[in-house]
Amino acid sequence: MSFFKRAAAIVLCLCMVAFCCACDEGDGVSSVSEETVAAMTREDLVKAVKDCLEKGKKCEELLMDETAAYFYGFALCSAGSMRFAAEKILWLKGEGSDFSQVTSGSRYTDWDTLAEICYACPFPYYFEGLLCDIQGESDRAVELYTYASVMDNFPEKGLDFYYMRNLTVEELYALRDELRGLEEEVCKEYIPEFTGFERTPYNFSAEYMCASAMELLDAEKYAESLFPARCAVQFGPFDAGNWVCAVTAALAADEGYLAAKWLDEGLRYFPEDEKLLAFRSAILEIAGEE
Repeated sequence: MSFFKRAAAIVLCLCMVAFCCACDEGDGVSSVSEETVAAMTREDLVKAVKDCLEKGKKCEELLMDETAAYFYGFALCSAGSMRFAAEKILWLKGEGSDFSQVTSGSRYTDWDTLAEICYACPFPYYFEGLLCDIQGESDRAVELYTYASVMDNFPEKGLDFYYMRNLTVEELYALRDELRGLEEEVCKEYIPEFTGFERTPYNFSAEYMCASAMELLDAEKYAESLFPARCAVQFGPFDAGNWVCAVTAALAADEGYLAAKWLDEGLRYFPEDEKLLAFRSAILEIAGEE
């Protein structure tokens, strides 16, 4: 399921939650149309970032923190990746005595860090590939483009930002500053946590992240299992098994508060899931004994 189709599904879920909470949300949360996103001009990307930011705020109001983090992370990763690409092109055009001068004032200045903000976002791989393409590193560019294109969230009609190489220095600085501003807007609401989890072409997959968490649990690396478990519920919230995995990881890591938060959010999506309800009964029983 693509990001934008999934966004629409989450919107429906949010509307149901809001109704159950008797909350009148006015206009609600509107999804981004696939037609708009498929064109993916600069303006479209900026609009998508802003839409994700608003969806994140709406989810946070409804105490759906992991769903909010997903939208915030996708927005931040998207804006940051294009901004970093603009900085790379500025450097190739001879700006700055060293690259750090061009990136001075930017929050995230390497592809691995940008990717970890939201492994489900295709833009770090895409824009890294674009830079290789511009520099004539064709084989590496094809490899990176391929990693991006197989991701669930890659626009169905593809991307083409190769024109960025022909922007003037002034236009690139303007683009960088606009995207920096968007990043700062997101960071007022959300600051990502970094664990150094290994970047692979498979990290976009909720199934892969859930399996990674389970492997770490089997190896009794409980604290390390939390990050892939969190990614699993963010990238695949419509699979009850991901929420069960996350709650299991949190309990194994002795993170009771986190387990309760994930359990509550999981039950928003799956109010009748037997395993999640069993977790709730066990947690309530333990709380009653204390």
